Amino acid sequence: MKCNKFNATQHDYSFNFWTGCQKISPGCKNCYMFIAQERRGVDPTQILRCRTTWGQPLKWQREADQAGESKSAFACSYSDFFLPEADGWRDDAWALIRQTPNLIWQLMTKRPHLIADRLPADWGDGYKNVWLGTSAELKKYLSRLDILRKIPCVLRWVDFAPTLEDLMPELSEHIDGFGWVNVSGEMGCNAVEPRPFDLQWARNIRDLCSERGISFYLSHVGGRSRYPGRLLDGVVYNGTPSLIVKV
Repeated sequence: MKCNKFNATQHDYSFNFWTGCQKISPGCKNCYMFIAQERRGVDPTQILRCRTTWGQPLKWQREADQAGESKSAFACSYSDFFLPEADGWRDDAWALIRQTPNLIWQLMTKRPHLIADRLPADWGDGYKNVWLGTSAELKKYLSRLDILRKIPCVLRWVDFAPTLEDLMPELSEHIDGFGWVNVSGEMGCNAVEPRPFDLQWARNIRDLCSERGISFYLSHVGGRSRYPGRLLDGVVYNGTPSLIVKV
């Protein structure tokens, strides 16, 4: 199947190795992937390999290499990179990641407990062009950060998307070892009423990141629109770790 990109400003490219997922926690309730796929008449719980787009990262790699640059690529916005249902395709995904050293791959999962058994044999201390990330929407899921901290990698990141409650002060006990934090409210995608997002929750995380020297990125403040605002106290926060130059 052909898979569309999901555009977001904290990365240069977005790429889906496969699509489809299952909802496992409250943050999944109004997931944009489920809304988009259901609008297309596609079962969002069916895990399908993308078959017509795997050449795109090779094109991006050539362009970045020729320019002497590194570019960021967010993987599986329409799925989860470590889903067991994708085990049969993941070796091909790792191979493509190895072939694209100028692309810094941002791999996100709500299932960090599945990562260790699904890393490639030559992972070692981590591929230099892979950042591993997890997400947590409530305090009860901050343990996901602790699981990810045990996985060797060049950079760990966390996406509090959507943030559904004030994560402080408990977050301060879980954030060590992370180099990047993304925060956002919930998007309604003009389809559902998003759950409340208090800007003070974002301020608290921003201040913690400032204290710990962690890059802070506010994706958006949420809302029913597909393009919610990004201002927090009149500022757009675009904190992102420096991309690694060609490995």
